Amino acid sequence: MITYVGLGTLPLLIVSLILISLTRNTVQSYIYERNLEIARRAANEIYLFIKEPLTILHSAALTRDITDMDRFTQSNLINKIKDEEPIFRTVFVLNDSGRVTATTRFGEEMQDLSGEPLFTRAMKDSSYFSEVYFTPSRFPLLTVSEPIKKYNQVLGVLAAEIDLKTIWAVVDSVTIGKTGFAFLLSAESQVIAHRNKEKVFEQEDYSLYEFSRELKSGKEGITAYTIDREENILVYVPIPQLGWGIVVQQSLDEAFTLAHQMQVRLWIFTTITVLVALVLGILGVRRFTRPLLQLVQGVREYGSGNLQHKIQMKNQDELGELAQEFNSMARSLLSNQRKLQKMERLEALSRFSALVSHEIRNPLNSMNINMQILKRLIHRKEISPEKKIKYLEVISSEISRINELVTNFLTIARPPELNLIRTDIHQVLEDIIMIQAARAASLRVALKQEFAPAKEFKNGAVTGMFDYNQLKQVFHNIIINAFEAMEEGGILWIKTAIIRKEKSDKEQGYYIKIEFRDTGAGIPKEILKDVFEFYHTTKRAGSGLGLAIAKQIVEGHKGVVYIESTPKVGTSVFIELPIDEPGGNV
Repeated sequence: MITYVGLGTLPLLIVSLILISLTRNTVQSYIYERNLEIARRAANEIYLFIKEPLTILHSAALTRDITDMDRFTQSNLINKIKDEEPIFRTVFVLNDSGRVTATTRFGEEMQDLSGEPLFTRAMKDSSYFSEVYFTPSRFPLLTVSEPIKKYNQVLGVLAAEIDLKTIWAVVDSVTIGKTGFAFLLSAESQVIAHRNKEKVFEQEDYSLYEFSRELKSGKEGITAYTIDREENILVYVPIPQLGWGIVVQQSLDEAFTLAHQMQVRLWIFTTITVLVALVLGILGVRRFTRPLLQLVQGVREYGSGNLQHKIQMKNQDELGELAQEFNSMARSLLSNQRKLQKMERLEALSRFSALVSHEIRNPLNSMNINMQILKRLIHRKEISPEKKIKYLEVISSEISRINELVTNFLTIARPPELNLIRTDIHQVLEDIIMIQAARAASLRVALKQEFAPAKEFKNGAVTGMFDYNQLKQVFHNIIINAFEAMEEGGILWIKTAIIRKEKSDKEQGYYIKIEFRDTGAGIPKEILKDVFEFYHTTKRAGSGLGLAIAKQIVEGHKGVVYIESTPKVGTSVFIELPIDEPGGNV
């Protein structure tokens, strides 16, 4: 008994270990993604902070006739820019010689900046922004400049000093727990912003770290480093427009505190669960209950339709005898079921073979007649080759007709072989809708779809084991029938719904219910019961195989198909197919 209970609890232990590992990995992934998202938001905020003054400066440089303004007017313009945007510490205009013609700072007029990069770069028709530098009072600044052009000729430079104290505030506001914070690196991997301002003033260099090289190449990522003698996780995101990079650092111990706590709780839960399972197993497992459970499980299998199941019972008592009787009954039912299916198929083949033999006579007669005519004309030189070829084309056409009839016969004689793979059923429907959209438009038929929400399912997709091509054929036949039922146009609704159906007394399965509802002429009640019969059709050019084959394919997927119709109102074709359970339990 102890051995049996131990074997029963072993899978539980294995599953628990897998669950603990999965939980740890999931929490770790969540922490990494959370920190990375924080870094992305901070990088975007910093970029927008810098982009705004650059945009203002660029727009001002494009102000019409700024080069023709006198110094007073230029001074008014740049002072207005500075007053409206406090982010600018100083704004000034340089002429084509590199001298300051207007400035918001008193006493710097006519200063010669011709040798400065802000002037030389802008005069080459290129925007410029400097490395971060500090005032004597240790405030961070950045110099930017834009060329002033007229008729595509650079005539001067509009430059400004930008106060970066706000960036410090943005970076300092990024905190995670007690140890998590962010810092900003320049294009040269030097600290621009950090909660420890001494690192900023000393412009600490991080170029030796691998992640700084990743930032320079424009890559983001997650890594672990020992910084200041402490193991940390780092997430880094580049700001490609500026060449900078934002780094979020957090202590490894604090980051995975939640993961450790959850792991401990799971271990406690697993231990309690295993102990409870052992106690219940020892109390519940008895020699008498084992064959009884086998018998009950076997009966449930038979009740669900699995007649190939066999109840394995070694007991020679009344329960063993009862199990043998159930097995014998199941074998008998399975044999009768197969005979019935074979008889139904033979009956259908018999009806269809009679029709095929009748249909083959017409093309054979036509071929015979044309061959006799061709035999008489083949050696007559006055008869043109084109006319002789026409008789051959008629014979070829009749051979194609016979081939189509034989192909249809084989389609019925052999059940469809399904290539089942996990498939998104909504994707199959969308593909067939896209294929039929042009035809629907030409027939003045509006295709409307209303699919069931798939949020609860894995990856947001309703999946199941389906044959993609066979289902496309089913949906194609149904849609074509709907088009032909709406000769003057109409609406074809394609809807899906998720339902639960009983598989057995204590088992339920998930199904997708697909409805194709048209606004056509409808189907009379006396015809409706025969629509799935082979070779039954009300269309002049129909083969009578479309819905019959569709039913075979749906039943091959362990599904059902049925039709509801009201004359002069419309027809609805319903298909129910088994799908995977929500939550990714596949």
